[in-house]
Amino acid sequence: MTKTSGYNIAVGLIVAVGSFTYGFGFASFATSIGQPGFYAYFKLAATGPGSDYTNNILGAVNALFFLGACIGSLAGGPLADRIGRRWSLIIASIIAIVGGALTAGSVHVAMLILVRIIQGCGLGALATLVPIYLAEASTPSKRGMLTGLHGFFLVCGYNTSAWVGFGCFFSDNLTFGWRGPLAFTCISPLVLLIGCFWVPESPRWLITKHRIPEAWAILSRLHHDPRDVDEIAAHEEFYQMKKQIELESQNSSGYLAILRTPSYRKRAFLSCFVQYAANATGGLVINYYSVIIYTNLGLTGYLPLLMYCIYTLIGALGNLFSLLTIDKTGRRFSLLTGFIGCGICVVIEAAMIGRFVEGSEHSIAGQKVAIVAVMMFVFFYGLFLDAASFIYSAEILPTNIRSSGVALATTTYFISCITFVTPGATAIANIGYKYFVVFACLTLVSVVVIYFLYPETKGKSLEELAELFGEPVVVHLTDATDEQRAQMDMDIKQEMVAEHQEHVHV
Repeated sequence: MTKTSGYNIAVGLIVAVGSFTYGFGFASFATSIGQPGFYAYFKLAATGPGSDYTNNILGAVNALFFLGACIGSLAGGPLADRIGRRWSLIIASIIAIVGGALTAGSVHVAMLILVRIIQGCGLGALATLVPIYLAEASTPSKRGMLTGLHGFFLVCGYNTSAWVGFGCFFSDNLTFGWRGPLAFTCISPLVLLIGCFWVPESPRWLITKHRIPEAWAILSRLHHDPRDVDEIAAHEEFYQMKKQIELESQNSSGYLAILRTPSYRKRAFLSCFVQYAANATGGLVINYYSVIIYTNLGLTGYLPLLMYCIYTLIGALGNLFSLLTIDKTGRRFSLLTGFIGCGICVVIEAAMIGRFVEGSEHSIAGQKVAIVAVMMFVFFYGLFLDAASFIYSAEILPTNIRSSGVALATTTYFISCITFVTPGATAIANIGYKYFVVFACLTLVSVVVIYFLYPETKGKSLEELAELFGEPVVVHLTDATDEQRAQMDMDIKQEMVAEHQEHVHV
C-alpha cells in the first residue's frame, strides 16, 4: 500500500488554506455583528441588536451570502471537470479576494448585502473544490487525515476570525472594529493563490483527460516511498486508478448522470444527506449567533466574544484530533457518536434556556449549565462530525461524477444554512428554546438514517468503494492475494513496455 509522503502533506496543507478562507470569510460577519460600531455605522443603533428590523437585515445579508455560496459551489463542480482542480482553485481564490475587499469597503447596507453575494460565490466554490482535491490526491490509508484537513482548516478559520473579532472589539476606532475582520478575509485567499503555483494538478483528473505520463509523474511524487525503490506500490495504485477510471469514463458524467443512474443517485443522496444532517444539529446556528446566545445567557461586554473564541477553539482542537484518528476509528463510528452526542447537548441546552433563562425561574447555575452544554456540543461536533461529514461526502463518489456530486453536497450544506441560519436571529428572539428542540428532533432522525444506510469506507481506495454500491471494481488492491498481485505486476510491466515502445516510435 502506498505511503503518504511529506510532499503530499505539504500540498494538502496549501490546498486546505481554501477551507480556512471559507471558515474565516463565513465567520468574519459573525464577529462583526458583535461590534457596537457595526450597528452605529449602518444606522441600526436606534433599533439595536434583537429588534425585528435589525434581525431582518442580518437575515438578508446571511441569506444572500449563502445564495452566492450555492452559485459558487454549483459552478465550481463543472468548472473543476472542464479546466482542472488547480485552475478552479485559482479562479475561486481571485473571486474571494475581490468579494472580501468589496465587503470590507461597504458604505451602506445595500452594498454590504450585494457584495457578500460575490464573496459567497468565491467561498462556496472553495468549499467544493478543496475536499475534491484532497480526496483525489490522498493515499487510501491516510485519506481521512488528508481530506479531514478541510474540516480542520475550516474551523481554524472560524477560530482565527473569532480572535480577530475579539481583538478588534478593543479598538478605539469603532469602524475598524467591524471593518477589520472583514478586510482580513482577503489575506488567506491571496496565500492560496500564490501557493497554487506549487500545487500540482489532480492525477485522477489528468487520467480522465488522457494525460497519462503527467498523471504518473505527479502521483509518483505525491506518494513517493523511499523504502520502495522500484515504486511497486505506486505503480499498483496508478494501475488500479487508471483501469477504474477507464471503466467509469464509459458512463456519462455531470448532474444529469447523477439523476439518471440509480447507484449514482444513492451515492449523491448519502453525500448530500450527511451535509444536511450536520447542519440540522444546529451547529452553524449556534456558531453564527453565539454572541447573541451568550448575551441572552447573561454575559455582557467582551465576554460573549471571548466565549465565542473558546467555542471555536474547542471545535478546532476536536477537528485536529479527528483527522489524526478517523482512519483508525472509521467513518460510521465517528458520525454516529457525533450525532448522538450533539443531540444530547442540544436537549440539555433547550431545557436550560426554557426553564432558567426564558422561564420564571431564573438561575445563574442553570445559565452556566447552558453554556457548558454549548461547549460540549462543539466538542462532539468538532471531534466526530465536522471532518467526517466532509470526508464521507467526497470519497464515496466516483471520479466521473465526483465534482458534480460534491458540488451538490456542498450546495445542500449551503441551502441548509439558508434554512436554519437565516431565520436564526428572529427564531432565537421569538421562540427561544423551541428552536433548539427542532434541532434535537432532526438530529434523532439523522442518527437513524446514518445507522441503517451508511456503509463503512475506511481503508479502501476511492476506486474500491464502487463495490459498496453494487458497481464493478476492475482491480482489487486491499484484499488482493499474492497470485493476484503477481499477475497485476506482470500486467503493469507489460503496459510500461508498451508505452515506452510507443513513445520511442513516436
